[in-house]
Amino acid sequence: MLGQLFIKECRQTAKSLIFWLTVLILIFVFTSQLGEMEIKTEPKPGQGSYEGYGHQVSDDPEMIMKSVLGQLIEEYCRRNYTTYPIGFYKRVTPNQQEEQRIGEILKETTGIGSRDEADRVREEWYSAFNTMTGDAIETAYSGSLTVEPAVGLTYDHFIELMDELDGILGGGSKYSKQYLGKNAEVPLTYEDASRAYQNLIEKDRLAGGYARMFSDYMGIFLGMLPVFLAVTRGLRDRRTRMQELIYTRKCASVTIIASRYLSMLVMLTLPVLALSVIPLSKCIRYANTAGIAVDMLAFAKYTFGWLLPTIMITVALGMFLTELTDTAAAVLVQGAWWFISIFAGVKNLKGGQYGWSLIPRHNTEMNWQGFHEGFAQLAANRVLYAAAALLLVVLTAYIYSQKRKGRLDIRGKILANRKSKS
Repeated sequence: MLGQLFIKECRQTAKSLIFWLTVLILIFVFTSQLGEMEIKTEPKPGQGSYEGYGHQVSDDPEMIMKSVLGQLIEEYCRRNYTTYPIGFYKRVTPNQQEEQRIGEILKETTGIGSRDEADRVREEWYSAFNTMTGDAIETAYSGSLTVEPAVGLTYDHFIELMDELDGILGGGSKYSKQYLGKNAEVPLTYEDASRAYQNLIEKDRLAGGYARMFSDYMGIFLGMLPVFLAVTRGLRDRRTRMQELIYTRKCASVTIIASRYLSMLVMLTLPVLALSVIPLSKCIRYANTAGIAVDMLAFAKYTFGWLLPTIMITVALGMFLTELTDTAAAVLVQGAWWFISIFAGVKNLKGGQYGWSLIPRHNTEMNWQGFHEGFAQLAANRVLYAAAALLLVVLTAYIYSQKRKGRLDIRGKILANRKSKS
């Protein structure tokens, strides 16, 4: 019975306009973001200065202080500060008392005692940077303003002052403890670039790195689009007035809900697998010309291990809330969750720090080392969402069975109705 219902549900999904709109959006995202994907070539000595090998986040306290203090002067001169208190962008304009304390923190960390002096330092730095070439550009990091810390300023005291500044701004600023270590960028050396490339070729077997980047882009939209399909499927029976007829059928509620859930998972996963064939073929062609091995199953492994849990929880939440409320409330709930996850993940684009986000980020084909170090957290994240999805499906089946018995009559709220409709 489950197999027959599953096939029937797949056919129904294939006729859904929402399903094909989802497929078209995924195709558009892929072509616009990954359509021109080029395979990285092996770095060569003397390839260039800052832009030659790219850049990386520095963990050197001295460089972190220079970079953060430069950003502080930028915002101090603008008289407003950028924060992300709950993942959303917010511009903070301090009051007079707060601005005075920020000025005191700036003077203690840089020796700059007035806004006019800060403006002068800023203008002089950019004027000098515009004339830099070669090694001087590398010393200037990423082209952002950098300022020498005050003489005698220790890194521990610097962290304390920046933490106080973050509190003044209401939290979520680039001066908080969790962001400080990600503010300074330095150029990759040839040795660093070569090591990263070797990890891509040997540890990732080329395709693994590009499968992570593919999962990053696809995950953004798979964290939202499936909920529309789940909601429209859940409301379809009511819209076509088929609920009463279905309720009288002998088929178990678990079987009905499971067939719907599995059909949506399969139908949403198939286009993702189909799209992954394109970057995989590029990896294979490059590997054949370069004489290296390629992981033929990389994209399939990342689709099922990385992306499928996102699809599972998004569909399950849509089914659960739709069955519970008989409304499209799941779209609003999932939308809020999606926005928070997207903005919170901005600081982790390069991967390695996955946390418990619905949408893990790894927007680069490199950084195998970060992926390797954060793999346990990522695996726990994916298992948690898969388990939560299955629990929601079970709860959905329970609610469905109660409604079939007439114990729940839901029209946006739960009503007590003990008389069985059957």
